[in-house]
This record gives sequence, C-alpha cells and structure tokens, in this order.
Amino acid sequence: MIDLQPDSPVPIHEQLASQLMADVAAGSLKTGARLAEYRAFAQQLLTNPQTVARAYADLEAAGVLERHPSGVMEIAAGADVVCRRRLQEAARHGLGEAVRQAVAYGLPEADIHKAVTEALAAPVGRPLAPAELYTAIKNTAHVSRHRDSQHIKVLPPEDGGGPP
Repeated sequence: MIDLQPDSPVPIHEQLASQLMADVAAGSLKTGARLAEYRAFAQQLLTNPQTVARAYADLEAAGVLERHPSGVMEIAAGADVVCRRRLQEAARHGLGEAVRQAVAYGLPEADIHKAVTEALAAPVGRPLAPAELYTAIKNTAHVSRHRDSQHIKVLPPEDGGGPP
C-alpha cells in the first residue's frame, strides 16, 4: 500500500519511488511484476500523473524498472538486490546523521553506543494481519484510552435508547 504524505518535505515522486523500492526489496513486488500505467496509478493515488511518471523514470534509471516496447513498466531482474543496497545505503546515511547530531549535542560516546545496542536488541515488530488490526482497533481499552487522551466525553444514551 502506498502512503503519500503531501505535507512532507520529501517530494511526492521520491516518496513513491522509495515505497516501491521497499516493496521490491521486501519481495512484495517480484521480478516481472507489471506496474499500473502511470496515469491510472496516479488516479488511484490521487496525485499528478507527471509525479508518477517521474518516479517511474527515476526507478528505470536506477535499474529497478524496465520499459517494454508496449510501454508497460515491469520490475527488472535483479531489482531486489538494487533496492536492498539503496535502502541499506540510506539507512547508513541516516545512522551517520543521527550519530553526528548526537555528538554535536554533546551526548557522550558511551551513551551513543548504549542507545545503538539497545535499539539492536529491541524486538522487531511485524505488521498486524487484517484480523489482528481490526481487533486492536476495536479493543475497548484502546478506544477508552484514546477518548481519554483526546478529552472526549462519552454521553449517556438518551431515555429513548437511540439517536433522535
């Protein structure tokens, strides 16, 4: 599922390209999988067709997509490796930036090592299955905590027992 954030400082075409790369790296999109035509995909995403065309062009230049003579875009052979490497490179860059920021803010090296060690030891969550997600959303304790955190008051039912 593609989740574009229009208010993000990251351009929409980059968000789209990185999410498609993550899907390829995770195996959700496999070699030979055909992508929707860019205008149709833009319509699904409620975005400008040129945004999708640019993301497709960027992915094609990176070797993730290949265009067939018919114009259809497919996941290229070896794209999963390309995507994993690019995502790992981005993760390394993010880690480097975080460490530089921690040092700049005066965090002792021992604390930085401890934070990284704790992050590595933390259990990795898995996405919830649709049934689990539904159960979590419908969890009354969750709803109650949400109402409390948002200062939402639950009004008692009227004597008629239902809405007017």
